[in-house]
Amino acid sequence: MVVAGRGCSMTLSYSLPCILGLPLLGVVAIALGAPPRRTALWVSILNCVPAFLAFGVVLRQGEILYGPEATSIREVFPVQFRLAMDGLSLPLVLLTLVVTLAAIGVARADVKRAKEYFLCLLLVGLGALGAFLSVDLFYFFSFHEVALIPSFLLIGIWGQGDRTGAAWRMTLYLMLGSLILLLGLIGLVWSAPEAARTLDWRVLSETLRANPIRAENQYWLAALLLVGFGTLVSLVPFHSWAPGGYASAPAPAAMLHAGVLKKFGLYGLLRLALPMTPLGWKEISWVVGLMLAANILYLGFASLAQRDLRWLLGFSSAMHMGTVFLGLIGGTVLGLGGALVLIIGHGLSAALGFAVTGEIGNRTGTTWMQDLGGLAQRAPKLWFYLLVAGMASIGLPGMANFAGEIMIFFGSWSAHPFLVVAAAWGVVLSSIAMLRAIRSISTGACSTALVTHETADLKGAKDVWPFALLTFFLFAIGLIPNLILGPARPVLERILQP
Repeated sequence: MVVAGRGCSMTLSYSLPCILGLPLLGVVAIALGAPPRRTALWVSILNCVPAFLAFGVVLRQGEILYGPEATSIREVFPVQFRLAMDGLSLPLVLLTLVVTLAAIGVARADVKRAKEYFLCLLLVGLGALGAFLSVDLFYFFSFHEVALIPSFLLIGIWGQGDRTGAAWRMTLYLMLGSLILLLGLIGLVWSAPEAARTLDWRVLSETLRANPIRAENQYWLAALLLVGFGTLVSLVPFHSWAPGGYASAPAPAAMLHAGVLKKFGLYGLLRLALPMTPLGWKEISWVVGLMLAANILYLGFASLAQRDLRWLLGFSSAMHMGTVFLGLIGGTVLGLGGALVLIIGHGLSAALGFAVTGEIGNRTGTTWMQDLGGLAQRAPKLWFYLLVAGMASIGLPGMANFAGEIMIFFGSWSAHPFLVVAAAWGVVLSSIAMLRAIRSISTGACSTALVTHETADLKGAKDVWPFALLTFFLFAIGLIPNLILGPARPVLERILQP
């Protein structure tokens, strides 16, 4: 039986499978010979229609459900295709749609093997959407793996620099992280009373709330989930795949992975680890604190040494994950809300940064900062959007990253004041690295790389709209964070309830 959930009409409940069905139709159409870029672009635009229908239901009613009733794992086939959207998954689905649309917008139509290229981009977006919408843990895990495989191919085939080494390093790290995560998910299911074991995380969460896992078991389950999800998020010491992977990836792939797919790990911690292993998460919070401090300070200092924009953004992207983890261990709704806002803000700013850097590389032939002097004069539009991405990254007031960071600092101060101080120093390090980069490519005479490229800047609305789209949402969420916090508050409060 298909259920619609809390007063939601049956028709509107079908908007959830449509969100997954349209990208799948796009994949089939491209495979059968449809124009790759045009098909992917129109599919991404049309997919906003069922998404916004679902958003409207969530804003009115709190959640929307689609699929059969949950079953026990004792059934012959316990896996159920069951989808849901609530205040926690809603902003992540929105982030995925926006970044996917922008990534396809900046992708070049004349790329080699264009059909396979755009197929991979659509599959990454499809996998991320499926992971954020799935209620069944089998599909939750499987959709993420579906997204990882084309990510590796995008780097290995269409990347630059040490693309093969970066792709293999990323593959080994993330597959190992996924295996550890799988052990944690199996442990969660088998920790429930035998008669109540299910793959439905909604039912499983309520079951484990009523029948808590023994404290000693919570510790190792929380540790498995931390290592599994933490590897996917590039938490130190499981981070070394990220900077090189993003530096070697083509811009659309870096946008999708750093902007969207990496957020799967943070979503999983919010959705599973915190509510299902609260004692274990609290017990290992000191370990998380050490790891996040290393993320912020170690990677912050490493970013100061970078001279290539791609590598700078790679280190910066991994560095800011530490601040998100600070919100996750703060133990307050304010801290969790800030973490969610920063997750979205980071996704948008990272996507914008990699999009601009990719365009700079395509149009000038280099991303070395010393070779980009005079960018502000020669390519003012590119310089402006690079400035926006940099200011968002360092937490300029009025942008989404600032709103998330300030909430995390206030929400975590009472429990972890020293970590808040470390995070504040991270803002200083990030500011130095970004401002120095922007200064070096903004001032001085035009470099050879710019003088010899007459098409160095963006030309008209056709080139500008992906960057403007990401910029709009960065400011919209920064100025009105309640767009995210309003629907998410009941879910976040429920996470912290004993």
